Amino acid sequence: MKTASVQQVPEQWPEILRWLAAGEEVQVTQQNQVVAKVVPAKPTPTPDFLARAKAIWGETPPGQPLSAVVSEGRGGEA
Repeated sequence: MKTASVQQVPEQWPEILRWLAAGEEVQVTQQNQVVAKVVPAKPTPTPDFLARAKAIWGETPPGQPLSAVVSEGRGGEA
């Protein structure tokens, strides 16, 4: 874990960003006391909605095909 003082943070910000990009955590100190910890951001995973739907309903969702529902709603035959 890297350490930087409150005074060093503004001066060394580009270097601290490189540390964070490399996965390092950075402790920020003031008068030799840790006052903050900066950690790298973790990407937020995107939910796999298709896999979730297939797990719930299988390959084909229940009910009529959407085209039949739309046609019916427009007064046509399914």
